[in-house]
Amino acid sequence: MKSLKEQYKQFFSGHARSVVVKKNVIASLVIKGISIIISLMLVPLTLGYLSSEIYGVWLVLSTMVIWLNHFDIGFTQGLKNKLTESLAKNDYDRGKSLVSTTYVVMVAIFCPLCIIVELIIPYIDWCSLLNIDKVYEQDIVKTIHILTISVCLQMIVNVFTTVVAAYQKVALSSMFGVIGQSISLIVIFILIKVAPPSLPILAISISFIPVTVTLIFSIIYYNKKFKKVKPSILSVNFSLVKDLFGLGYKFFIINIQVIVFYQSTNILISNVSGPEDVTSYNIVYKYIGVSSMIFQIILAPLWPAFTDAFTRKDYQWMKNIYNKMVKFYYVVLFSIVSMVCVSGPVYYLWIGSDAIIPFSMTLAIAIYMIIHTWDSLQITLITGVGAIKVELYLIIIGLVGYLPLALFLGKCIGAIGIVYSMSIVNLLYAIVFTIQIRKIVNNQAKGVWIK
Repeated sequence: MKSLKEQYKQFFSGHARSVVVKKNVIASLVIKGISIIISLMLVPLTLGYLSSEIYGVWLVLSTMVIWLNHFDIGFTQGLKNKLTESLAKNDYDRGKSLVSTTYVVMVAIFCPLCIIVELIIPYIDWCSLLNIDKVYEQDIVKTIHILTISVCLQMIVNVFTTVVAAYQKVALSSMFGVIGQSISLIVIFILIKVAPPSLPILAISISFIPVTVTLIFSIIYYNKKFKKVKPSILSVNFSLVKDLFGLGYKFFIINIQVIVFYQSTNILISNVSGPEDVTSYNIVYKYIGVSSMIFQIILAPLWPAFTDAFTRKDYQWMKNIYNKMVKFYYVVLFSIVSMVCVSGPVYYLWIGSDAIIPFSMTLAIAIYMIIHTWDSLQITLITGVGAIKVELYLIIIGLVGYLPLALFLGKCIGAIGIVYSMSIVNLLYAIVFTIQIRKIVNNQAKGVWIK
């Protein structure tokens, strides 16, 4: 029987890249585990601060403004791949220019965008659009103003988390979000005790704290561990925009799919069934999504690791890691089925009678999550390699077909119809992407499969 120390040494032995991934996974599991717990605690706390209906309104509003998160035109995702390549080659001058240029571009995009959106907000009939009572109109407008500013700021400061990920320190980038969530949790707990329900105050509490935390850590780390790529106006090189955008525009189209599929779901459900169904959808999504989130935690360090491995043409390592992740997926599959079986008692213990959760919604989201989790495995590794042309073509097809399908099934069977439409399109993605990643890791990908 090996001692604990010997088991520890054995676990953290092997290929240097694998050791980095293992360390990131272990640290991320701890950090993201705390994040998941805080996220779950926020649901009953927020429901306690707001009614079920107002909470549904909050979810719809926050989702709408989060759309802006995906309008960085792919620069930050392009930066992750390009910076990882530069770091693998020890080309810190190019890395510094990539980071500096990305910051300037993000400011140039999001400052004007923020001003434009802020000017448009008062002229939209939000209550009619979202099927919400007119009594919330003033609070809705104030909340969207607040969330727009915070998200635009977040898009700029979040360049730092991309830099951290490119250094293959994914766990570290997760820590900033956990600190922000923890502070938000404390603030909401205090609000319940001292303040009446208010959407604008909730928006300030939840949205501005993470921005502040990330900004503080970026200042600290750019002057210490990441000093070699610290942004500087003198290092801005606009000729790199083409390099970033060459991969970035593809990420932008992929992000449009994220908006249509995942961020629009709350609005579609609100429009078809009302804000209370938005609440039940999000509660189930958070619950069933725990298993998928754990899988995503393990996947996250593999993006930059696969970029590094592909740059060095280390196909054997890529194949071994992929096969291990497939085996782990079956554990996630079993956990999702188990969570569905015990969902009723869990909802009661978690949120009490504050919201009614239909089993049909739990089942629909479980099916979606099973497909989406498998899909995520393929996409993360393909994206790490940078061979996203097939993904681009397929997503365009999905975008054209999803909304008509979602509206049709939504009108026929309600909110769960929208969830099932997501599952149908994701199943198509999963089949094609599985073929592609297996070609890549076996060094058999040619033509469009490797572009």
